[in-house]
Amino acid sequence: MEFPDMPDPGENLSSPLSEVISARDKATLDMVREALLKKRVLLAYQPVMQTARPDQVAFYEGFIRVADRKGRIIPARDFMGVVEKQEMGRILDTLALEKGLEALEIEPGLRLSINMSARSIGYPRWNRVMEAGLIKDPTIAERLILEITESSAITLPEIVQVFMADMQMKGISFALDNFGAGYT
Repeated sequence: MEFPDMPDPGENLSSPLSEVISARDKATLDMVREALLKKRVLLAYQPVMQTARPDQVAFYEGFIRVADRKGRIIPARDFMGVVEKQEMGRILDTLALEKGLEALEIEPGLRLSINMSARSIGYPRWNRVMEAGLIKDPTIAERLILEITESSAITLPEIVQVFMADMQMKGISFALDNFGAGYT
């Protein structure tokens, strides 16, 4: 049976739309790469309020941001989908952790959650940053919440489970980020 609308397997499947998407993704990767090289990375803090006492902050969530060459702050939703499965995603996770640990060290009353991908579990750089932060201040672990993105956690459930058990023994709490949304 013939399917006239189906492309020949050897045919180039490039379309104007896919070329535009590829160009946009390349521009995003270039922008993030430059931000990393120039150290234009920061955390934006959002308070998470208590349910029983809505006037009281339960903790803050630290969201990774990069600044483009014009100094505009770019939220993660604008770049994470492109970089999360690459080395840059792990580097961003490491920088978010590093900046979060620095904030926890400076502000002893702070409780902070930091997002991470399950793909960063076992990443040597991330592990070194975590170890160094916990050694500097023993109270940091009990004030740190790691939010693992649901989409990455479901791809590596056994690894996530072992990682969580290990970190919980150190006093670190966990949350599942974007639960039910299926995206980061």
